[in-house]
Amino acid sequence: MHEQAGRSERSHYLRFPAPWIAGCSDTGLRHRTNQDALCMAVREGEPHAAMLALADGVTTAHGSEVASAVATETAIEFMTQGHDRGYAPNVVFMKAFAEANQAVLDAGDDPSACTLIAAMVAGDTIAVGNVGDSRAYWVGEDGSCQLLSTDDSMAQARIMLGMSRAEAEQSSQAHAITKWLGRQSMNASPSVTTLQPAGPGWLLLCSDGLWNYASSPDDMSALFARAAATSTPTDALAEALVAWAIERGGRDNITVIVARIDP
Repeated sequence: MHEQAGRSERSHYLRFPAPWIAGCSDTGLRHRTNQDALCMAVREGEPHAAMLALADGVTTAHGSEVASAVATETAIEFMTQGHDRGYAPNVVFMKAFAEANQAVLDAGDDPSACTLIAAMVAGDTIAVGNVGDSRAYWVGEDGSCQLLSTDDSMAQARIMLGMSRAEAEQSSQAHAITKWLGRQSMNASPSVTTLQPAGPGWLLLCSDGLWNYASSPDDMSALFARAAATSTPTDALAEALVAWAIERGGRDNITVIVARIDP
């Protein structure tokens, strides 16, 4: 990994709570601070379960590195509670995102803002909740790749109006988000998606620091296949994806979470 003077604990870090799950975050090459954050909780046993959350602070909002950390920690707390009580995923996410939004607002006298994407893995069932433009992909071992989340962004609005993904993501204000947590948020309710994979594969959560370089499912599938071929352990895979984004230019903070799913 690259080196920077005066690096903080959040400049580059790896979390590896279980052999089948890992997360990695890095400041990248263009920013002074890492405004991304991740948080994870794992329940071992049969079936095993995991609660995952990733947030990307809004760059133009002061203190967004605090907002992203508070959002992920709060979301995981309430997702874990909801999972343990057996609530349905949509109920869990609605509560977790509402509490995360309030936590961001309460984090300072001048609240900041962030995106938030979260996932619950219980056995072979995946549920994803999202506000903003961080993403979730399902990458099947059979070579398939599916984008599980829908961006809340100007680019996505243009895609829905018929513009191609490539054109929309290169258009003016493409990365302007239409939903977020925190300052001046008018709607913090997440979109929720569930998936029961037919075969083994990987759940990937990532900030736009990664998907900017491999946005389409085909591109992400190819990237993932190359990284997985040379990085067998889960923590090495997470590190390899972040390193690849840095090699491509590292224009933004980069954060990924990978979870191996074997139905």
